Amino acid sequence: MVSKRFLFAAALVALIGVLVGTQIVAAQDGNPSASETQEAHKAALKEFSRSAMMDGVRYSFVLLNNKTVDALFSGSGKYAMRARANTSTLFFVQGVPEKDITLDPKFTVEQNGKIYEGESINMKNLQAGPVAKGTRIEGLIQLSQKLNFIHPFKIRNANNNSVEFRISPDALKLLEN
Repeated sequence: MVSKRFLFAAALVALIGVLVGTQIVAAQDGNPSASETQEAHKAALKEFSRSAMMDGVRYSFVLLNNKTVDALFSGSGKYAMRARANTSTLFFVQGVPEKDITLDPKFTVEQNGKIYEGESINMKNLQAGPVAKGTRIEGLIQLSQKLNFIHPFKIRNANNNSVEFRISPDALKLLEN
């Protein structure tokens, strides 16, 4: 049986590997700041990512903003994603079930006693129904409004499992740039 920490570490290494590969290509194209960009992407992902085990799935949630969108997405779709993240609170979510599950993709966000319903947007298996062990789940959770990131908040799934976000003062400064 694979440990939860190992799975999370493997997912993080894979994500960083994709970013490194992208930056190597950029460096070969004559971009002198590719390593600086790579470090900025890593820092942004670290500041705005949280993970939690929920109902047999180790989920990773990334709060999308200009910095994290640049780190995760490329091509023309990146600009649409950035615009969407600037007008509402948006999370990129991914996970891999450790067992066969029946997924209920309903997520809420709680902040200061208020509960906000999240709209699940399916990219890969983030939809209601059965998901086999080892199958990748990917999608977006969108709120209808922006949260105040100065205050902590929790993402909860349909079974009330949660992960808490506390955005550090340094991360809040990244949102301003």
